Amino acid sequence: MKLGAYTNIIKHEKNFRYMILANLISRFGDSVDAIAYSWMVYQLTGSTAWLSVILGVNMVPTVLFQPFSGALTEYFRKKKVIVLCDIARGAVVFLTGLCMLFGVLKPWHLLVLTFLNSSIEALRIPNGLAILPQILKKENYKAAISMDQGVRRASELVGMGCAGIIIGGIGIGGALFVDAVTFLASGLLLLLLKVNEENNEKQRFRMKGYADSLKEGFTYFKTSRLAMMVCAICVAQNLCTLPIENLQAAYISEYLRLDVFAMSVGGTAITAGMIAGALLLPVITRRISEKQVLIWGGILIGLLYFVYLLIGTIPSDEGKYLGLFLAAFAFGVVNSVIGVMVQVIFVSRIPADFVGRISGIFNALACASLPVGSFLLAGLSAVFAIRELYLLTGILSIGLFLIINRSKGK
Repeated sequence: MKLGAYTNIIKHEKNFRYMILANLISRFGDSVDAIAYSWMVYQLTGSTAWLSVILGVNMVPTVLFQPFSGALTEYFRKKKVIVLCDIARGAVVFLTGLCMLFGVLKPWHLLVLTFLNSSIEALRIPNGLAILPQILKKENYKAAISMDQGVRRASELVGMGCAGIIIGGIGIGGALFVDAVTFLASGLLLLLLKVNEENNEKQRFRMKGYADSLKEGFTYFKTSRLAMMVCAICVAQNLCTLPIENLQAAYISEYLRLDVFAMSVGGTAITAGMIAGALLLPVITRRISEKQVLIWGGILIGLLYFVYLLIGTIPSDEGKYLGLFLAAFAFGVVNSVIGVMVQVIFVSRIPADFVGRISGIFNALACASLPVGSFLLAGLSAVFAIRELYLLTGILSIGLFLIINRSKGK
C-alpha cells in the first residue's frame, strides 16, 4: 500500500479526519499527563509503593467494568457517549490540577480521582471502537486504523518530549490543565461527527434487556473461535513482552552496564518502531495472512530476546547503544503490528452489533493478564538473573506461538 492510500482516506473520509485529529490531540495530553501524574504522585507521597498502587487502581476499572460497559453500547448513541466521556475525563483532570494548585490534594484523593477517570475510560473505549464501522467504509478499515495508531504514537512521542518543558514552565498543575484542555478539544471535535446510528435511545434501558445483551456477548465470545484465538494470542503477547517492558532498567544497568541515557534511547526507539509498525501493517498484510501476522509476530518477539542478549556481548558502549536502538525499534514494530492487527480484526470480522461487547470482554482479559504476569515475573526475578529470564522467555515465546500456529482454522 502506498502513501496515497492514507492521503485518499484523509481526503474522502471526512468523519475520520475529525476522529484522527481528536485522537492526536488527546494522546498528546495523555503523554504529558502520564509524566506529570507520576511526578505528582511521587512528590505528594514520597513513596514508590504509591506509584504501584495508583497504577493498580488505574487498571481495575478496565478489568471490572469494560465487559459490562461494552454491552451498554447497544442502548446509547456511541457518538454522544464518547463526546461526554472525553469532556468528563477533562473535568476530572481539571479538578485534580485545581486541587494540586491550591495545595489540598491528598493521596486518597488521587485514588478516587484515578479510579473515576479510569471508569469513564472503560466506558469510552468500547464505544470508540464500536463507532468505527459507522464512520468508515469497510475497504478503508485497515489503512485507517493503521494511520490512526501511527498518529497516536507520533503524538505520544511529541508529548513525552514536550512534557519536561511544560512541567518546568508551568508546573505539574499547569501540565494537568493542558491535559484537561486536550480532552475538551477532543470532545468538541467529535461533536462534528456525522453518524447514522439506529435510534437506540428509543429502546429504554431495562435490566433484563441489558442482562440478555451482556449474556449474548459472553456467549458469542465463548463460541467464536476467532475471538477466543485473538484473545489468547494477545494474552500470550502480553506475558511474553513483560520482561523487556518491566525489567528494562535492570537489563540496561546490570547486563549492558550502561547509564540512564540508554533508557531514553530504548524508549524512543520503541515508540518510533510502534509508529512505523502501525503504518507498515497494510503493506505487510498484502503478503501474509492476518493469522500469520499474529503468529510470526509472537515468534519474532521470542527471537528478539536472543538479540537483546547478543547486544551484551558487543565490546564497545557505542555498539551497545546502536544494538539497543535497533532491537528496541524492531520490538516496537512487532508489538505495534500485532496490536493494530487485532483492532482491524475486531472491526472487520466481528459483527457490528457485537464489536462493543466483545472488545470490552477482550480488553478486560488482556489487561487482567498484566498484573498476573507482573507478579509472576517478580517471583522469577528473585530466582533467575536477567540473562536466564530473557533466554527462558525467548524460548517460551517461540514455543507458545508455534503451538498456537498448529491450531486449525484461519
